Amino acid sequence: MSEGIIFSGNGVCVADSKGRFALPLEMRKTLVTSSADNKLCLTIHPQLPCAVGFGLSHKQWLEDQVVEMERAALEKGVAFNAEAERETRFADLEDLNFDSGGRFFMPADIRDMMNIDDAVVFVGASRHIQMWSPETFLASDGRTPRARHTVEKFLAERKAGKRK
Repeated sequence: MSEGIIFSGNGVCVADSKGRFALPLEMRKTLVTSSADNKLCLTIHPQLPCAVGFGLSHKQWLEDQVVEMERAALEKGVAFNAEAERETRFADLEDLNFDSGGRFFMPADIRDMMNIDDAVVFVGASRHIQMWSPETFLASDGRTPRARHTVEKFLAERKAGKRK
């Protein structure tokens, strides 16, 4: 059940020497609660230029939503294409393993599509975690002041040579 699984907070991570990113500790703890098998479900956000991650319980919640939408459409006598809805939700989704340190490999195509190079911004957004390129995050409207400050500070330190 996805109820009670809420991601919050933010953080920036630089890929390790193997190219893995590490989830922030509190997000990792929440993800473990949501995915007993240390699975991170990763896909692209339908409206924003970022990737989205969540646990297996949320994946089931997405399916449950489709079933409910189909049931509601049948009750109202309205056409509903459940197959198309499932494709929208699941075709780009990939289940990734993460280790006890929260490290995972982000697929190259998602990194490329989201312009994520060697750093990623994690933003807890309730039922999922947004994953942004730092530059795209700052260029995107509507980002919160505290998360924006974290990213600006990271980029300034990087430019000054204080961070990788």
